[in-house]
Amino acid sequence: MTELLSEELIQKIYGFCRSKVRSEQDAEDLAQDICVEMLKATHSGKPIDNPNAFAWSVSQHVFCNWLRRKKRGSTAYLTDQFTSDEDVEQAYILEEQQQLLRRELALLSGNYRKAVVMFYFDNMTCAEIGSALGKPAGTVKWWLHDAKEAIRKGMNTMKTYGEKSYRPGALFVACQGLPGAGEEPMSCAKRKSAQNILLAAYRQPMTVEDLCMELGISAPYVEDEVGYLVENHLMKEASKGAYQTDFVILPGQNAELGVKIYETAFPAYYQKLMAHLNANRETLMNPVCNLAGFPWERLLWVYLHIIPEITIDKFKYDNHIHVPFRDIPDRPNGGKWIALGFENELHTRKKHDWQPYHPSDGPVHKTEKTFVQGFFHYWSGLDSSTFFDLPDEVFALCKEIQKGTLSIRELNEEQKYLFSIALEKKLFCKDGETFRPNYYYVGREGRETLERIAAGFYREAEPFMRQLYDLTLQEYAAGVPEHLRWQMGNFLSNHLTMLVTCSLYEAKKEGVLSEPDENSAYWLSLFASE
Repeated sequence: MTELLSEELIQKIYGFCRSKVRSEQDAEDLAQDICVEMLKATHSGKPIDNPNAFAWSVSQHVFCNWLRRKKRGSTAYLTDQFTSDEDVEQAYILEEQQQLLRRELALLSGNYRKAVVMFYFDNMTCAEIGSALGKPAGTVKWWLHDAKEAIRKGMNTMKTYGEKSYRPGALFVACQGLPGAGEEPMSCAKRKSAQNILLAAYRQPMTVEDLCMELGISAPYVEDEVGYLVENHLMKEASKGAYQTDFVILPGQNAELGVKIYETAFPAYYQKLMAHLNANRETLMNPVCNLAGFPWERLLWVYLHIIPEITIDKFKYDNHIHVPFRDIPDRPNGGKWIALGFENELHTRKKHDWQPYHPSDGPVHKTEKTFVQGFFHYWSGLDSSTFFDLPDEVFALCKEIQKGTLSIRELNEEQKYLFSIALEKKLFCKDGETFRPNYYYVGREGRETLERIAAGFYREAEPFMRQLYDLTLQEYAAGVPEHLRWQMGNFLSNHLTMLVTCSLYEAKKEGVLSEPDENSAYWLSLFASE
């Protein structure tokens, strides 16, 4: 191959062929014919200033010849209205030009597109368009001139939709800090279109047209999504007309890194953790730390989670990895948060035995009316959306019931409604004539006791955390864009929760954990406190 046929251009040529013919084999043959014709032109010495436009011209010419051959050999590709080779070529060219015109109109951004539609389709004058858009007529004429030039160039350029147009990714968003009133930023990226815009523009800024081609979506819809994401601080305008995702996105599950972490720290870390928990078992079983009266094997689902989480938080702050709350930006809808994205790459990665114990979205928190922390596992059938969709008032009510300051028999109508949600979501379960809590909660004294026990474990845990954080930093640092480096350590340190994942796995192997059932599976590792 020569420099003319770059890998990118070959992919575009093949994409053109796949869009024109039915079978993969025909597309490969047609793409090969196009490449041969381009190489012939190169060897003839013909100057080629614009390889993209030249490839587009050659592709259409070769495809017309392909249509003629198919017409002579079979009627499966063409209708009976074509009576000559010229009919075939003219009909194809006319249809192709119409499709290209629609494509280029769909890719025009904002006022350029509006001006073209109003002028050519709605028969409005430049003065009328200017009045409607709040601009002088001269500005409208400038828009029309630039739009026509962009359309002309675009129709002579080979363009293909990107991978996300046919294989969209999935992005789960969590946050550090306090979510906004509408549960921002999690609620801002629930749509596939928003998720894939954020994924596409993560490593480098992209224009609306770039995003249109990557996602296969017309500009009016992309503009709307980008505007919404910028307004809610998930994207920023990096340069005029180019937008970039403004938070860290990590792989949802990096099995290779998980293996390194597991082989580096286990079973040594787990053995030290279990020895510490067993040494404090009597205290941890005491009603001060165990209001619900759970057996030890059920409590371990929480203690193997919360004790490491407390030590991980201390490690972050002691080593200035964590972004302090005071430095977290205030957000438009009352929140104070830094977003974190997890890209779903599980389908491309080898599965491991400990994977079912990995949190589906990472540890997530509610802190407005009660401290609630969730660690939701893949097999539980629950992700953080269910957690965040539950009103804070439900958790606040459950807290008062568990503390004994509110009796279920004395609930008013509003409280009964909230408690019915708690029953539906299995935060409480009916047990004969009574109701029992189905998740872990401690008051202030119990929380302080857990923090003291975690502090006693920190000296043993700290060398493991330092080694694993350095391992994670080496794995991901190069993939975090420069403008997000200030929050990089904060989120790369989230991989230290593999200490929880692998500890649960080790405990399950040893048979010291309770078996999840239909009722308990949802909230085994839910932790709430004052």
